[in-house]
Amino acid sequence: MLTQPGRVEVSFYPDDLFPRLRRALATLADIEIRYEIERDHLKSWSGPKEEKERLLAELERRYRASREPLVSCLEGWRLKGRGLEPAAPRRTDH
Repeated sequence: MLTQPGRVEVSFYPDDLFPRLRRALATLADIEIRYEIERDHLKSWSGPKEEKERLLAELERRYRASREPLVSCLEGWRLKGRGLEPAAPRRTDH
């Protein structure tokens, strides 16, 4: 990026943030896509209703458990970028 003579360009984020951000977002996208595919497959499954509901609930639990650390990490980076400290993690057991 070009800067005017006499101006110093200061990086807003650490140099290693963008690769970590890119990896985190790619992993989050993989989790979302896998969840949608598995959920659609289960919803169209013609097995017993009780088993279907149990499998859907287990899928939802695994989805939330795999997604939460990434979302918390991304939120932490966002807050650090704004000069704020992330709040203490909340546990959400459903």
